[in-house]
Amino acid sequence: MDGMTGTDKMDALIDDRPKDGVFRVDRNIYLDEEIFEAEMRNIFEGNWQFLCHESQVKKPGDYFATHLGRQPVYVHRQEDGSLKGFLNVCSHRGAKLTPLQQGNAKTLTCRFHGWTYKCDGACIRIKDEATGYGEGFDRSVYDLRELPALGSYKGFIFGSLSGDVDPLEDFLGESRAFLAFVADQSAAGLEVLPGSQKYVIGGNWKMSTENAVDGYHTSTVHRVFANTVSLREAREGYEGMMKTEVGRLAKKVRNGCYDLGRGHMVIWAERDPVSTSPLSEAEDRLSRDYPEGRVNWMLRRGRNLIVYPSLMINDFAATQIRIFRPLSVNETEVTIYCLAPSEESREARYARLRKFEDFFMASGMATSDDVTALEATHEGSRGRVARWGEFHRGMGTMIAGPDDVAEEGGFMPETSNTSWDHETLYYSFYRQWRQQVARA
Repeated sequence: MDGMTGTDKMDALIDDRPKDGVFRVDRNIYLDEEIFEAEMRNIFEGNWQFLCHESQVKKPGDYFATHLGRQPVYVHRQEDGSLKGFLNVCSHRGAKLTPLQQGNAKTLTCRFHGWTYKCDGACIRIKDEATGYGEGFDRSVYDLRELPALGSYKGFIFGSLSGDVDPLEDFLGESRAFLAFVADQSAAGLEVLPGSQKYVIGGNWKMSTENAVDGYHTSTVHRVFANTVSLREAREGYEGMMKTEVGRLAKKVRNGCYDLGRGHMVIWAERDPVSTSPLSEAEDRLSRDYPEGRVNWMLRRGRNLIVYPSLMINDFAATQIRIFRPLSVNETEVTIYCLAPSEESREARYARLRKFEDFFMASGMATSDDVTALEATHEGSRGRVARWGEFHRGMGTMIAGPDDVAEEGGFMPETSNTSWDHETLYYSFYRQWRQQVARA
């Protein structure tokens, strides 16, 4: 690679001088094929990545197929209730094993040559074994390749193709608090609701990750959504949980952003009014079970969290999981799931799903606008005479450590800032990215 992704070269791509009022990235990081290959090896195939939620593999035999980088993998709930993850590849000739993305099976049989594996990965049958391999053949040498690292935190399952990774809780760092703010909303547990949406953006994955915690674009890109909601809710029938948080859309409430360290980042805003949240029906129970400051973060503030590098947990209008999967340097596959307390009322579930459809689905009133903006930004990055993408907005109000509401939530960000419009939350993301890519 002629040093293309060596430390010196990577340092030249990230102009990291906050003391001078400068933080910017060379837009070539969105376009360069060698950088993309390094990302695949060292980030997506060499570190912890989100795989699925425990509710998607709830019963013994349940499996969920996904990817770590470009490599197909799946998670399988074992007969004793534990979890294992495997390469989704038959040991014989490499055919993908799972017949569906999600299902239930105590054994998996390869559709190509009929080799069969137990849910613990053991190879238990080879078609015509005696005639093909002779007596005394040890079929255990063809057991499935198990993921060397698999872990779960608050119901969110992560895996890695490398065993040389930090413990999962260390990797998650301060993002753990925000996963808990979601997971602890339900005494009975959260569940991923049936169905999902998948679409492809013609742009680099890092742009999608940036956009997920970019409050600055909201009033521009999503103005049609805001205007439509305002007109619609002037009619009868949109009350309580069916209404939209007008205070947040108009930026009339307190909001902010945090660089959580280790590449994790979050934006937040007060809910206005709180009654618009489907979770508002649980306010009394939450207030009995948790301190007031924690309830404020669980219920009275909405949040967009990025768990490095590409998992988004959105808990504003309706809670969702969104995964950004790089397909190439120029394409990103996005998958979204709606997440909900399993015991919520029919009224709350109805409101949650309608809000999810409104804004987050590809057919909704906002996601298509995001896609258009991101694809235009990716194309604009080819204008190499204008080299730099700027990330210095809000430097003047950035503070080291927690602000008052972070202290209330019990987490310790690297930096805090006074507006979700600001860009200082991206700094540890790009420092972490630079370090991992340089290692390639």
